[in-house]
Amino acid sequence: MGFTSYLNTSFDFDSETFETINKVVFDAFIPLRVGYRYQKPEGGFFFRIGYTPFFNVPVRAGKIWSFNPYWAGLSFGKSF
Repeated sequence: MGFTSYLNTSFDFDSETFETINKVVFDAFIPLRVGYRYQKPEGGFFFRIGYTPFFNVPVRAGKIWSFNPYWAGLSFGKSF
C-alpha cells in the first residue's frame, strides 16, 4: 500500500467562448498490492505475480473516491 501524487494536465472547453482551457492539476491515488514471489535462497530462476488495484483520491472539489480493480503484473527473472 502506498500514496502517489502527481501533476496532470486537464483540458476544459468553454461553451460560451468556444475556447479550450489547459490546466495543470494535482491528482493522487492509493495503490494496493497483493502478490506472490517464488525465489530459491541459492539463486536461479524466480517469478512473481501480483494484483495491483488502486483508489483515486478526491483531492479537488467535485471529485469522488473511485476504485480501479483492473491492474496486475507478472515478472520472471534470474537471481544470483
